[in-house]
Amino acid sequence: MTTIYLINNGYTMNNLLFPESESLESKREKRILSIEGEKESQILSTEETLQKVNKIYSSNYVMSLATAKYLANQLEIDINITKELGERVIGNLADKKIRMVNELQENDFNYKLNGGESLNDVKRRMLHFLKKILITDKDKTIALFTHNVAITSLLSEYCEKGFNLDNRLILNYQDESIVDGTWNGIRVIELVFDNNELVSLKRKK
Repeated sequence: MTTIYLINNGYTMNNLLFPESESLESKREKRILSIEGEKESQILSTEETLQKVNKIYSSNYVMSLATAKYLANQLEIDINITKELGERVIGNLADKKIRMVNELQENDFNYKLNGGESLNDVKRRMLHFLKKILITDKDKTIALFTHNVAITSLLSEYCEKGFNLDNRLILNYQDESIVDGTWNGIRVIELVFDNNELVSLKRKK
């Protein structure tokens, strides 16, 4: 059996002022954890469930690496950095707001802005990475530090989709709520595979 933990940390700082010349994607990649985010990451690293992890992967975003570093230090193992676990590329917003784009994409997984990714694009990217590690890291326990939209896109492959009262995407697996439309704090979702077949999917935190 191969166990994979998808981990996202939503505790980030919002009061960051970047130069006007900085691109949206660059700003998002450089976004740092809040003080609370650092504290919660340290607490997470001591949780019993994660002590069996023997391989860590992280997106190249600062917030993911900052979360992963505590578990890597606790377990004394390296962090493998990959862009494949990066957040969705939004593209050229023009006169649109990110929340509007989120809603459009959650209702149409093929919708994307110029220069951006659709949720189906992200799902294909995440599935490609997942299938690779199911071969290279078979029978290991793996932590993937990634992002909310990336996780949602991947899990849509296995879950039943629906919408809450705020028209936000929700995902259920065997009648259990996995994604509820909110991404406050730290989320940990456990997937267990027998070879390439998913046998268990649970929200642990």
